[in-house]
Amino acid sequence: MRLGHLAMPILLGVITMTDGSNASPLDEFHWKNRVLVVVAPAGNAAAETQRRIYESSAKGMSERSIVLTEAADDSERSRQIRSRLAADGRRFEVFLVGKDGHTAVSSDKPLSADDLFARVDAMPMRQDEMRRGR
Repeated sequence: MRLGHLAMPILLGVITMTDGSNASPLDEFHWKNRVLVVVAPAGNAAAETQRRIYESSAKGMSERSIVLTEAADDSERSRQIRSRLAADGRRFEVFLVGKDGHTAVSSDKPLSADDLFARVDAMPMRQDEMRRGR
């Protein structure tokens, strides 16, 4: 009889946890890409520097499945990304989110392409990819 009383709260908890309304915009990249997330107020010079670094190293970024996304405005998408990363958006921050969805590195200064590549190349999943020739 007590099991029946416990079943309803457990069932409601499972339904709540599987509801997609709390999904992060970063979820679309899960297991497919590493995400370089730039969080900054509009017009931030460090954000522009990070963008230039990414664009000037596009081939290496692509080889490592790194995509760039920004959370620099007041859109719902940007708010969700900032919330997921515990960033307030009032200052420059950059995050490298791995394919597994975990933040691999964060910084309050732009990350160089060499630094990003070294960090990604040291990741076990990337080493597996290189062994398999991907």
